[in-house]
Amino acid sequence: RGLELKGKVIEVGSAEARVEIEGRVESGSESPLKIVLFQGFLKGDRPEFIVQKATELGVREVVFYTTGRTVPDISGDRVKRRLARWSRIAVEAAKQCGRAWVPDIAFGDFPGVLALYPGATRIALYEGEGTQGLREALKDKRGKDVAVLIGPEGGFSVEELSEAVSAGFIPVGLGPRILRSETATLAVLSIIQYELGDLQG
Repeated sequence: RGLELKGKVIEVGSAEARVEIEGRVESGSESPLKIVLFQGFLKGDRPEFIVQKATELGVREVVFYTTGRTVPDISGDRVKRRLARWSRIAVEAAKQCGRAWVPDIAFGDFPGVLALYPGATRIALYEGEGTQGLREALKDKRGKDVAVLIGPEGGFSVEELSEAVSAGFIPVGLGPRILRSETATLAVLSIIQYELGDLQG
């Protein structure tokens, strides 16, 4: 949760180590930008891929959701098992990239997702959007949280997109090519971190 401490190793045993805490340090690994990813549920192991890469790219929370075009069927105990697995993957990815914050991983439905984080800059990626690009939508948004809505394999229906717009999401396109959902997710997160976060180097 963002707490980083500096310490000195005092003793190392076969099963444990003792560390003397010397004080708190400011995290250099956390983005100043809070990004929340609303990801349409995908089949196969692609949700695991999304969790891992979103963690590496500094996302604070990932919420998977279902829509009318969601391909895989998931409910009940399967959701609990998958959430536990995704949380473990987030922990491992956070360790790998040196983050001080492990993203929360959740699962919901489309209307529930649309109601979350109403005060954030809200972006909905839509392959049919030909007029507004992502850079334009992010202009003058520095300092605000960002909520990103990505559809499932089949994309959004016209009705779902209309619901998202009514909830305050700005539909944006990513250019002339149709990207797979997981590719679009990585592209959007990277661009947002570059434009508003700490990916400039």
